[in-house]
Amino acid sequence: MTPTLFLLSNDILLPIVAIIAVFGVGGFIVLKIIQLIRDAILSRRAPAQSDAVIRKLQEFEQRHEQLVKRVQNLETIIVDADLGNPDTGGQSRDESDDRTLKNKLL
Repeated sequence: MTPTLFLLSNDILLPIVAIIAVFGVGGFIVLKIIQLIRDAILSRRAPAQSDAVIRKLQEFEQRHEQLVKRVQNLETIIVDADLGNPDTGGQSRDESDDRTLKNKLL
C-alpha cells in the first residue's frame, strides 16, 4: 500500500508544485507591471512637484534676505548704542538707558 500512496503523492506533488510556480512567476510579472504603471504616473506628477520645490526655494530666499536685513539693522542699532552715534541722540552706552535700547530692538 505504501508504494501506491508514494506514487500517488508524486503524481499529485508535481502538478501542485508546477501550479504554485506558475502562479508565483505570474504574480511577480503582474507586480512588476503594476510598479511600472505606478512609476509612470509618478513621473508625470514630477513637474508639479518640481514647481512646488522651486516656489519653496524662492520663499526661503525671500525669508533669508529679510533675516539678513533684520540682523544688519540690529547690528547697526547695537553699534550705534555702543559708540554713542550722534544720529541716535549722541548718547554713549554709559548714558543710554537699557529701555531705549530695548525699544529700538523691538
